[in-house]
Amino acid sequence: MNRTSNNRPGWRILRRVLLTIAILATLIAVFYAEEDWRGQRAWENCRHELEAQGAVFDWATRIPPSVPDEQNIFKAPKMTEWFVGRGQTDLSERLANPKTSSIGATNEIRTAAEARDYLVWSDRFEPDFDLIRGALKRPYARIDCDYGQPMTVLAPNFLTVRAVVQTLAQRAHCYLLLGEPDKALEELTLIHDFCRLFENAPSGKPITLLGVMINVAVTGLYADMIADGLRKHAWREPQLAALEQQLGEIHLETFIAETFVDEPMFTLRTLETSSRADLVKLFIEWSGDSKKSTLLLLKYAPQGWLYQYMVFHAQLNKKFSTGFDATDQTVSPREIDDAGRMLQHHIAHVSPYNFLASWVTPNLVKALQRFAFNQTSVNEAAVACALERYRLANGVYPETLNALVPQFIEKLPYDIIGGQPLHYRRTEDGKFLLYSIGWNETDDNGKDSGSDLTQILTQGDWVWKN
Repeated sequence: MNRTSNNRPGWRILRRVLLTIAILATLIAVFYAEEDWRGQRAWENCRHELEAQGAVFDWATRIPPSVPDEQNIFKAPKMTEWFVGRGQTDLSERLANPKTSSIGATNEIRTAAEARDYLVWSDRFEPDFDLIRGALKRPYARIDCDYGQPMTVLAPNFLTVRAVVQTLAQRAHCYLLLGEPDKALEELTLIHDFCRLFENAPSGKPITLLGVMINVAVTGLYADMIADGLRKHAWREPQLAALEQQLGEIHLETFIAETFVDEPMFTLRTLETSSRADLVKLFIEWSGDSKKSTLLLLKYAPQGWLYQYMVFHAQLNKKFSTGFDATDQTVSPREIDDAGRMLQHHIAHVSPYNFLASWVTPNLVKALQRFAFNQTSVNEAAVACALERYRLANGVYPETLNALVPQFIEKLPYDIIGGQPLHYRRTEDGKFLLYSIGWNETDDNGKDSGSDLTQILTQGDWVWKN
């Protein structure tokens, strides 16, 4: 009897503990159910609203159709081995040379003797370049991979692409130093054609931001090398006409437009279909971050919080896309900067609904600035080629750009910032000033912002260097 009475207080405590645990478990279950319902409902409403405005979220629509192997660039010898995936390849390792990567304002090759030495060294890669030229004659570029999930889609190998393009650009520079513009044109033509690797023909999809920005970088170097020859007055009429035609074929806005479709779908489908363990693994792999708080949220947060982030991500992408018009080929820096500030605000003020903002949301502001600048360089290069053709024919540059049409250029490109004509005037030293109003959307009378890349992209005019 005493033993039973002695155990009663223990049983009462245990019963209270069990009851407390049951209540807590019920509350947690209710909380998770409520947050999951709330998040899923928010995402469904957001998705229906955006689909009504023309957005597409069906991943199956982004899978490129199959193409015959004999018509696929990536089925040509070495093309997949060299240009798909990550890390160094045998080609990128063989192309390693300090003078290769010095192409640009700090180019180490400045004399004819140095140019001949570099060409002798790089001639050994002609068989490799011929393989690439042969592959690029094929009509389609489809990487062979599993397109069923975004994370299994392979991207171009940036390291090998950079090594090849820098080598070709340096060879073009050397030929220009040696007064052989026809051979320089051959190297630049291969760089121009090389961009077909990133276009995902025949469908143009899916295109990752990484693939587009590689394309943007290659295009920028291509335009820089054309400028190199124009400053030297090394190009002649045949090369200028060919380069002008190539420049007219470059429309980076087409691929940027695709990223506004593909990038959010990459993220949204990944969040919808990946397990928590896979999300944790991807977070560590992509960001290099191992914050315990974020990892714990990825593991244990309600699914509804991921749905809420999907709402934020889709709405943010929509806001970015309003600053870009692929049809008119124009960019609105003000709209894009507003979207960027919205993103930075959410990164600085973390909530359960946006805790992934700094991870899966790419820096679209810088990407769009770089795209706009490089496309502007292409447009200005086309006009500069036409101006040089006019000078070769008439001895001086024209009073206005209208004098170039249609003999020296079929149609004058507009400023991608705002859609107005590029600014032009002859200068007293016999040269000319050609510029875009730049990211600040202000005509600074042809004054640029110096040599710092961030300032160049955001301040002053985008001036063609001649």
